[in-house]
Amino acid sequence: MSEDIAISMKDVSKVYRLYQKPIDRLKEIFFRTRCHNEFVALDGLNIRVKKGETLGIIGENGAGKSTLLKIIAKTLKPTSGEVNMNGMVSSLLELGSGFHPEFTGIDNIYFYGSLLGIPSSEMKRRVQEVVSFAEIGEHINYPLKTYSSGMHVRLAFSVAMAVEPDILVVDEALSVGDLYFQKKSTDKILSVKEKGKTILFCSHSMYYVNRLCDRVIWLKNGLIAMEGSAHEVTQAYETYQLKKEAAKSAETLERDEGTASAASSIVIRDVVLTPFPNVRSGDDLTVGMEIMSMDDSVPYRVAAVLFRIDELRIISIGTKDHDPLYGSRNISLCFPALQLKEGTFFLNILIMDEQFVHVYNKKATSYFTVPKESIEPGFINIPYRWTI
Repeated sequence: MSEDIAISMKDVSKVYRLYQKPIDRLKEIFFRTRCHNEFVALDGLNIRVKKGETLGIIGENGAGKSTLLKIIAKTLKPTSGEVNMNGMVSSLLELGSGFHPEFTGIDNIYFYGSLLGIPSSEMKRRVQEVVSFAEIGEHINYPLKTYSSGMHVRLAFSVAMAVEPDILVVDEALSVGDLYFQKKSTDKILSVKEKGKTILFCSHSMYYVNRLCDRVIWLKNGLIAMEGSAHEVTQAYETYQLKKEAAKSAETLERDEGTASAASSIVIRDVVLTPFPNVRSGDDLTVGMEIMSMDDSVPYRVAAVLFRIDELRIISIGTKDHDPLYGSRNISLCFPALQLKEGTFFLNILIMDEQFVHVYNKKATSYFTVPKESIEPGFINIPYRWTI
């Protein structure tokens, strides 16, 4: 393995045997007949991680993320394939899994260190750092079984981070504890990154993935669905998630829209975005709508709601400053010099009554993407001026 490569995985697979009943295992041994089904958690993965790189792992539950990290952390063996590490590995997977409930916090620090192969003399040098970071006060001298869940994960995170590894494996560790400790945890992992250490980071939070990772792998059904820059892969993943959710509710939406259309005889025939599908920050975004009314005597107004892909509502606007509309119309809505930052977005267009209470009909636009052009996180540009 090359000196600049920290992790190398070649054709790595993990297959689990699933038995319906415990006795089926014995039947398989004695009668030599197959009594199990196979579940392929990982299927021939090839991954190379450079030293000092932070690689993000994303995907749905059951995609194989935790299995992959456990193999890298050496707590699980692959069914086939080759895994090579270049340096000491420490993992933040199941926090506190090596702790003993009857031991005190101090005892568990030494106990956990021994599981990692760190001499007691070395842990003695680091114990004050662990105690200080955990911030659990006098409870450090009490049995672990008296700890709250928050105190438990604080101590576990603090001990795991005190190891100073060459390769750090992190699985949703930033979601533990209160907001204050989450901030400390993020800063601690960032400090490890700044020291040039290699990090494998798994999270459902796309914000953390974009903030921490240089490159991202999207796992789907044990295979690599996409690999690339953090922004490109997370945007594709979020778009996939939204489309999947939309597909599940499509039948319900069609039924609701059909009911509304039958009652009002007003429908949105088409919605067109220009430009599409990529819109740069500062461009004019135009939304063209074709509305068909079967009854020219029914007044209506139009509303639009701009959403980020995670359904965060950014702005809601309507034709409240215009007279009510009648009959079929072609309407254009323009967002001049759009001030959105990087992300994937969509609009919901609604046909409503004069008071903006009853929805006659609604239609979602296709998803459009604003590319990343700034290192500063967020989703909207607001005018500002520094005075120093």
